[in-house]
Amino acid sequence: MTIVAGFAVFFYQYTSAILINRETENLISQTSHMQVQTDQAIRTLDNLSINIGYSNVVMSNLEEYFSDDEPDLNQTRRLADLFVAINGTEVQADQINIFSFSGQQIGFGYVNNSGSIDLREQNWYKPTLELAGHKYIPAPYSTDLLSKSSKANIYYLSLYRTYYNRYGRQVGIIETMMRCNTVFKSIISLQNSDAGAPDIFVFNEKGTLIYPFKEDEQVLLHTPQQYLQLIESAAGSSATRNADTGSREIVTYQKSDYTSWTYVSVMPEHQVLSPVRRLTALLAAAILILLGLAAAMSYSMSYRLARPIRQLRSIIHKTELNTLDDQTKQPLDDGFEEVEELNQSFSDLRDKLKISMDQALYSKHQEMKARMVALQSQINPHFYYNSLSSIIILAENKQCEEVVKLSRNLNGIMRYISHGSSTVVTMREELDYLDKYLYCMKIRYQSSLSYRIDVSEELSEQAIPKLIIQPLVENALKYGTDCYPPWQITVTGRPLPSSTEDNSKPLNWLIEVTDSGPGFPEEIITTLNKLKMKSCCLMTWLEKSRLPVLDLK
Repeated sequence: MTIVAGFAVFFYQYTSAILINRETENLISQTSHMQVQTDQAIRTLDNLSINIGYSNVVMSNLEEYFSDDEPDLNQTRRLADLFVAINGTEVQADQINIFSFSGQQIGFGYVNNSGSIDLREQNWYKPTLELAGHKYIPAPYSTDLLSKSSKANIYYLSLYRTYYNRYGRQVGIIETMMRCNTVFKSIISLQNSDAGAPDIFVFNEKGTLIYPFKEDEQVLLHTPQQYLQLIESAAGSSATRNADTGSREIVTYQKSDYTSWTYVSVMPEHQVLSPVRRLTALLAAAILILLGLAAAMSYSMSYRLARPIRQLRSIIHKTELNTLDDQTKQPLDDGFEEVEELNQSFSDLRDKLKISMDQALYSKHQEMKARMVALQSQINPHFYYNSLSSIIILAENKQCEEVVKLSRNLNGIMRYISHGSSTVVTMREELDYLDKYLYCMKIRYQSSLSYRIDVSEELSEQAIPKLIIQPLVENALKYGTDCYPPWQITVTGRPLPSSTEDNSKPLNWLIEVTDSGPGFPEEIITTLNKLKMKSCCLMTWLEKSRLPVLDLK
């Protein structure tokens, strides 16, 4: 396997270098060919523009046409015939537009038109003037003005240059237009005919993307301007890593002396190396097959030795608290004497653990029961003193109905606390007790205290520990009245949404007790947050240990 792996690495490196060199030479040739073909199309527009600008017949007719405020039809026809003759039988430009500096315009080609135009508002006007008779080629643009049958937007490339009158003074601008599909015909043909063709970009001397000329195609190219950083001379090649995809690429470039445009061809390296990668994959598959055979032999040799240990490991992993009742010792297949002794020791340990857990759970249950009984007996005796004092005051004021109602509520409170040995009640019973308790406190504080109990009816029959809410309300009364009245106590409850659809699991619920008091000091809040974090860690440990946890929401 080592020999095959070493040969695969050597073969991949050696063949990859050959393929990359060949593909680089091919890309350089293609890029040069596309540059020549595109320059030829631009040169056609340029020559046509020069022929128009240096034709005395055309210039004299244009001067006569633009000098008249209302040119007649014969002048227009003469100009049209001249432009058709210059354009030739094989149309060199799709459209020829002439603009005078006075704002007049005339066009021939796909559309024959005339009119007026404000040249100063055109983005090509100032650059054309600065070149003083030399050609100016802006970026491609889309327009539907030359479409005869429909209003479809077609991309065009325009070439502008100023023309002069017989006195050598610039008097207007000539525009020759050609469809981008015609200008970049060689590039488009290559990419349409070959699915594995390289990505081709054309930049002008300012670094503006000329090709692809369609905006929707430019979006798919990510950031083609990254290739401009690789250009160091008029022609060359380089290897780089794409800034968007991170893949390696082969880049060749060619700069045109005629248009000053830079043609860049980009070929992903993985596309070039796909044949050698397929062969390398076959070698890798052979290595994996050999590795699989070696693994199968090793497994066959060690199976009999490892099987009893694996069985014992499985028994240990399956042991949980709910399986401790299973007293059956599982035999091991083909077990050795030492492993069988381990199995017997683990079985004895499981029996002892079951006895210890039963004792611990019973003790915990008795402890919880004792705490609940103690909690029932810890109701503040001052509550009864204050309630009796309120009864005395109401009796002295001849408020018999209030005395009766307060006495009944106090009687209900006493019965609820002392009645029965059960430590579990329904939510309805707990809230009924809580309402009586708050009524007694309302009688004491009168208008200074108001309270509201708003618990969802869905929780009415929910089983909860007895006196689980009253201590919270008592605490709220103790600390929530540590400010100027009025005071407000609110008890709300709602079911919590379940993360599963299993209706057999207990309902999760939330009870909130709020007061209008001053709240906790900042240092106490910090301490509570720390205790909350420790509690979360403890609950996580208990769940991982699979110990029983009572979750009181």
